[in-house]
Amino acid sequence: MFVDQLLSAYLKYANSLKLKCVLLHTDFGHKMVKITGQGAGEAFKNEPGKHVCQRIPETETKGRKHTSVVSVAVLPIKKDTWEALEEKDLSIEAVNLGGAGGQHGNRSLSGCRMTHLPTNTKVTINGRDYHANAREARQILTARVNESRRAKVDADYSEYRKEQFQGGHRSGKLRTYNFMEGRVADHRLGIKSGNIKGIIEKGQFGKLFK
Repeated sequence: MFVDQLLSAYLKYANSLKLKCVLLHTDFGHKMVKITGQGAGEAFKNEPGKHVCQRIPETETKGRKHTSVVSVAVLPIKKDTWEALEEKDLSIEAVNLGGAGGQHGNRSLSGCRMTHLPTNTKVTINGRDYHANAREARQILTARVNESRRAKVDADYSEYRKEQFQGGHRSGKLRTYNFMEGRVADHRLGIKSGNIKGIIEKGQFGKLFK
C-alpha cells in the first residue's frame, strides 16, 4: 500500500514540475517509472534510500501500529553504449595464416588481424580478399568491444542500485512518515515537517526541503 502511495506522491510532484513520467514496470510491491525533463535529477536527488511508514491501517481492528519499509533508488537513464571504434585505438595487420586457403593463402598476406588497443581485444579473419577481411574484422571487433562496454555499464548500474536500496532493511533509514502524528522526518538532512498530508496526497516534496 505504501509503495503505491509513495509512487502516487512522486508522480504528482513530477507533474507539478512539468516533468514527463512513463510507468515502465508494475508488480506487487515493486514499481519502476521513467521521469524526464529539465531538472528531473535535481528534483529527486534526495529520495534514494529507505522510507519508513508508521501508521494504524484502516484494516487493523485492534489499533496496533504497523511499520513498513520501502526502498527507493533514483538511477540515471542508461546511455547508449554503442560507439564506433576510433582509428587511433586500432592496430591493423595484414597477416599470412595459410591453412585452409591452400597455396594461395601461404603466398599472400590476405588475412587481417585487428586489435582494439585500449582493451586488447583481437579479431583475426583469414580469407583471400584482404579488404573484405578487414571490413568483417572491424564489424566483429566493434560488436565485441561494445558488448564488453554494455556489460560493464549493466554491472555498474546494478551495483549503484544495490547501494541505494541498502538491502531493504529498517536500519539506515532515510525518512520516516508517521501518519499517527502527521509528520515526516528526514533523518539524513535532520529536518521534520508536519505536512505529511500535503506530501503524500499532493506530492509537495519541494516544501519539505525548503
